[in-house]
Amino acid sequence: MPSETPHKQQIARAFSQAAATYDTAAVLQREVGSRLLAMLEARFSDGLRGKTILDIGAGSGWFGKEMQARGATVIALDLAEGMLRHTARHRRAAFCLLADAERLPLADNSVDACFSSLAVQWCDLSAAAAEMRRVTRNGGTVAAATVVEGSLHQLGGAWRAADSDAHTNPFLGEAEIRRAFGCFAHTQTETRTHTQTFADLQDLLGSLKNIGANHVGNRENKGLTGKRRWQRFCAAYEALRRPDGLLPLDYRIAYILAGD
Repeated sequence: MPSETPHKQQIARAFSQAAATYDTAAVLQREVGSRLLAMLEARFSDGLRGKTILDIGAGSGWFGKEMQARGATVIALDLAEGMLRHTARHRRAAFCLLADAERLPLADNSVDACFSSLAVQWCDLSAAAAEMRRVTRNGGTVAAATVVEGSLHQLGGAWRAADSDAHTNPFLGEAEIRRAFGCFAHTQTETRTHTQTFADLQDLLGSLKNIGANHVGNRENKGLTGKRRWQRFCAAYEALRRPDGLLPLDYRIAYILAGD
């Protein structure tokens, strides 16, 4: 494994197990990544053709495929070996690297851009940002999207009505994210809220499991949830059902463009 910490190993395992279902389930990921890719492409006067791009937290390689279609050479990097196998099998990158975003196995100034969509929330963000700055050439660009504090608040609130355990991961605030990217001379950030809706709780919770994002690092009770707690959770979430009959789940996403 590229990381020896149990937390990172568990993240890698969860995403590897989700490789087969990821593309079908990753609705939010495609929405966010598509917007981020458009932002990155607009930073280069001639687009992405001929550029070498490091896709950090590449997942199934969906956006590697999109960048290759635009003429880029893509290096896919991920903690999850299962995801990289999927990427390689479908030829969605020129190279695949099993590695941690906090310790990129690339030389200084070796890529034209780093692209990272909904991956660095699992990292020490300052360490990941410093590594992205190190490997990106002068005049290049880092484009990253990450989850911000306040995301999944409906899920967290419903679980708090059921028990005192942690059922969602903590996320950094906007100010902390800006500070993490302070190693760059120029940084532009924008935060947007994306709301997903679901017919029932099974679909909502499945949306997290099927993309591998259901690992909670600070959860004490990792066993099964008791029947009464589950009923309290369901009742609390059902109270949030909208007039259109759907259950909402909000993600606050920070979009970052950085460079020197």
